[in-house]
Order: sequence, then structure tokens, then C-alpha cells
Amino acid sequence: MDGRVALVTGASSGIGAAIARAFLSAGARVHGVARRPHAIVEEVGEEAVASGRCVVHGVDVSDHEAMTGLGAMLAERDPVDTLVCAAGYNIPRRRVAELTVQSWNELIAVNLNGAFYALHATLDQLRARSGDVVFISSVSAAWPDHAGAAYGAAKAGLLGLARSAGIDEHGHGVRVTSVLPGIVNTPILDKRPVPPDPALREWMVQPEDVAAACLAAVTLPARTNIAEMTIVATRLQALGATQEANPQPPGPITAG
Repeated sequence: MDGRVALVTGASSGIGAAIARAFLSAGARVHGVARRPHAIVEEVGEEAVASGRCVVHGVDVSDHEAMTGLGAMLAERDPVDTLVCAAGYNIPRRRVAELTVQSWNELIAVNLNGAFYALHATLDQLRARSGDVVFISSVSAAWPDHAGAAYGAAKAGLLGLARSAGIDEHGHGVRVTSVLPGIVNTPILDKRPVPPDPALREWMVQPEDVAAACLAAVTLPARTNIAEMTIVATRLQALGATQEANPQPPGPITAG
């Protein structure tokens, strides 16, 4: 990614932070966006920020005006060719009967609207550079699981946005990829009604695994596009509602 400029939302923790680190290691300059800018510095390291290789922006992705302003600033000073929408949010009281209008709106605002705002703010830059867009969706977009109705609805909407954007923008050379991870060991799991224990977390997909997949997608030859990829833990297949909320870790993985 030498010479490339990426905008990564949700860069303060979990998948977004791992993607920012992976892109930096691959040679890109990264603009990291999060509501907690100091956490981005902690994740990528002070050296990356001090050198200007990572630029930190304390912006809430659900704030349309703020995202529009960020896009305008980047267009003038440092246009991007890669956009990764990884900002995500969930709550403990997530079942349909537990949701309130406020909690529903908050989840949609961050998980769905925020991705559109980021795309809307940078689309001209991406078109001019035949760039890449990566949306971090979820298996919850297609399979009911323990993520809850509002989160699943937002991720399903995100998948629809990605598919339509891919059709609309391929003629401009813009590639759009949706990544649908299963259960990933990130801080968002602490928002579960019963957070998984440390032993189980070790068996999950790790943030750096998703980051590696994103790096592969945006560095393919321009003639090739990974439209969608589903990533699940080898021994914790989290597809469908049959998985227990906190299953026991399986036995060791062996070759063959």
C-alpha cells in the first residue's frame, strides 16, 4: 500500500484498530476516525502519529455534518483512495422486546448511517483515484444470532448498501467489498448480556484476521474484486441461531 491514503472509521479499538495497524504496516498513510481519538493513538502507537503516517480525527461517524466536513478537508489536503467503514456499536438489551426507539436509532445511526456518511463524504475522491471501499458487515446481516434485531438490521442494510454501491460505482473503477465476520474477539463482546469468557475468546476470529482479509481485498489487481467474504472461526461456526450463547471451547485443532 505504499503511496496510498486510507480513511478507517472505528479505528480506536477492535477490527478498525487492527485494520489501521495493518494498513500502516503495509505502507499506507491512515486517517483514523473515532469518537475517542486518544484511543487511536494508543492502538497505532505515538510514533505513527508523530511521523504523520497516522492522522487522528475525533469525529462521530453518526454526525453527518462532521463527516462531511472531514471529507471536504481530506479532499483539499490529503485525498483518500481507500475507505474502510469499521465503526460498530451494540448494547446489552438487544432483544426485540428490550429495544427502545432511542436504542434502535442509535444503533442504526452508527452501524448503518455512519457508513453511508463516510462513503458520501469521500466518493468523489474514491472515483478520481479508482479507489477501494470496504464495509465491515457481519454474519448477522444474513443469519439470526445473538447480536440482536437492531444490530442485525443495520448490518443487513449495510450489506444492501455495499451491493448497490458496487453496481453503481464499478464503472468509475471503484471496488466495493463487504466483509461479514462471525464472532470476533473485540470489546463489543463486553456489551453482551453474558460476555464470553477468556478461554472461548481465544478460539474466536481475532481482529488481525479480519484486517488481513481487508488488506488482501484492497491490494488485489484492479481487474479483480472480492465483492463479499464471510469469515468465521474454524471451530466456532457462528451461522444461525443454534449456537449457544456461551459454548465451551472445542478440543485442539490438529492437522489433517
